Amino acid sequence: MGNKYKYFVMLLVVSLVVLLLSGCGSEPKTETVVITDSNEVSSADQSSRPFQVQRIYRLPDRFVNTGQLLGWSSADAVIASFGAMTILKRGTLERLTYPYEQSKAIPGIGNVTSNTILSPDGKYICEFSRSSSETTLKLISLQDGKEKEIDRISTRNDSYVQYVSWSANSSYIGYLVENPVDNGADSLYIYDMGAQTSSKYQLKGILKGDTLLSVNLANDGRSVLLQLFRAKQGQKKVLTMGKVSGKNIEFQYERQFGGDSVAWMNNDQFVFLGTDSSLYEYDQRNGELSVILEKVLDFEFSPDRKNIAYTVYDQNVTYVGKVQGRNIMYNEPVYRGILPTHMYWNPNNKSVLLQGQKQLDSSQTAPTDSPSKESLIIELK
Repeated sequence: MGNKYKYFVMLLVVSLVVLLLSGCGSEPKTETVVITDSNEVSSADQSSRPFQVQRIYRLPDRFVNTGQLLGWSSADAVIASFGAMTILKRGTLERLTYPYEQSKAIPGIGNVTSNTILSPDGKYICEFSRSSSETTLKLISLQDGKEKEIDRISTRNDSYVQYVSWSANSSYIGYLVENPVDNGADSLYIYDMGAQTSSKYQLKGILKGDTLLSVNLANDGRSVLLQLFRAKQGQKKVLTMGKVSGKNIEFQYERQFGGDSVAWMNNDQFVFLGTDSSLYEYDQRNGELSVILEKVLDFEFSPDRKNIAYTVYDQNVTYVGKVQGRNIMYNEPVYRGILPTHMYWNPNNKSVLLQGQKQLDSSQTAPTDSPSKESLIIELK
């Protein structure tokens, strides 16, 4: 009887060992873990890609090829002017809302000229118009149509106003007044939306023969980027960064420049294209220059500066990436077949509007009646 009991115990032990070994030999359950720079740990899977195209909306041909696109007026509406093809000829403003099929005239807004610039927040347009003796700048509210004159500049001495632009936060308007007769008298005017006042600053460092091209204000209204052709450098295109100092703009940084796009990331850092097609970020606090992307043709940052849409050389592809410090991560192709001349992010950073020329494969032939431009909205999720 004792031997049978010992045999039963041994059999039970062996069975348990076999069961444990078989459990250990089974395939383990695995989980991918991502450790970010901030040391936060999170699970990741294939569906966690930050950019996925949810829908693509093609804008009507009339809106694209007859109108002059101004940008987004809200998260689901874009604005264009129609008939305003010159500074003297006036036209109407129309709004195209989701699902982007039929545009309508904006009620309460009078006719505008081609020199109409939409604020980044979509609430105002700034228009400037010329007469034989002066240039007038005014603000027009898109909510109620109210107009406010913000400046009136005499042009009897051959000066002229150009390159009107908004700061990214819609708090300031910058405009250049050039005087070809009086050497060194070119000025930058900055209008403060909060204080409702305009200040004049002389541009120190702009020389005879230099050709100004654009102005880009930082969100604090104290720093400015100017693009120009430098006469002393054989009319090479340069980007200069200046700061308000008393009644002057004192330039503190200059570099040869490629492309046309520049962007302030904050009041101290800005991004631009170099002549080598690299995307650079410059920090004026310490003079540090960093390459954040290569082989870039054009780019546009989202309003919150967390995303970027960009194109690269030799590809008819638009990419979207996420900004992390001085790196562009998770670069995803979102559309192929158009070479954008303009890119606009909507105010909630969820959609990007592309406008440009259709690009066909060598095997395709474009119909003779095809529109010259195409615009579409890429909605991301």
